[in-house]
Amino acid sequence: MRIAAIYGDEFAERVLGNLINFSKFCQGCEPVCSECRQSYGSYVGDIVGIHKVDPPFPTMIEDPEEHFKDMNFSECDLLLVVAIHHDLFASIDYIVEKTGAKAILAPIEDPTWIPPGLREQVKETLDKMGIENAFPKPFCTLELGEGKIIDEFINTYKVGRPIHYVDMRGNDIAEIGPIRSAPCGCTWYVSQRVRGKSIEDTDALFEEISRAHHSYPCTASMAKDREVGDALLHVAGYNARYAVCEATGIEDCRSAPEKTDKDGH
Repeated sequence: MRIAAIYGDEFAERVLGNLINFSKFCQGCEPVCSECRQSYGSYVGDIVGIHKVDPPFPTMIEDPEEHFKDMNFSECDLLLVVAIHHDLFASIDYIVEKTGAKAILAPIEDPTWIPPGLREQVKETLDKMGIENAFPKPFCTLELGEGKIIDEFINTYKVGRPIHYVDMRGNDIAEIGPIRSAPCGCTWYVSQRVRGKSIEDTDALFEEISRAHHSYPCTASMAKDREVGDALLHVAGYNARYAVCEATGIEDCRSAPEKTDKDGH
């Protein structure tokens, strides 16, 4: 798969860093690295273009196409669109034409990145063009079912809503690691922090997951999202906890709301 990115926020660099998996990408286990990510490999060869543009801000861009004219867009199968100016995002048809993208993946880590009205406008445009599209809020809520190419992205690069494998020794987590990681790579770090922990004291376990999630750190916004009814940082934290609960068989993931779907509902 050929992946390109157009972005206005460094969160995209973290997602791409997770896919590239360069040696210093995760430094959570310093000073002694367990090298858990070696098994993941690197997908640097699949990234064909990285384009940095203006982030969302109030000033209008009257002629988005003029803004793009000097940009050497790369042809791709899937285009990752992260936090670009609203006027540029509204010109998604022009971007698709230039890249030949068959799928658009536009994660929302901050409510200001893509307001609901703009999201629906862009989705309608892409649907009419026959282009797969998904707007996971936040990115770690991405699930299968959005289309063939987006599903291939999830399965090939093992990213989306976190899923762990686990080996238990009685009530202790003997071994744990991502089957599918949050796109930012946080799930790898969480697994390192909970290995060896007991599931008997769920309060202590959940606190460790929360500390790991914040220490990585998660970059989702603390601002309350009107659609979700909570901060997207909290939604990402609940996902991290659910992944451990599901893997270890803990039924009570208390103090977290019911799981949200890909649109935060």
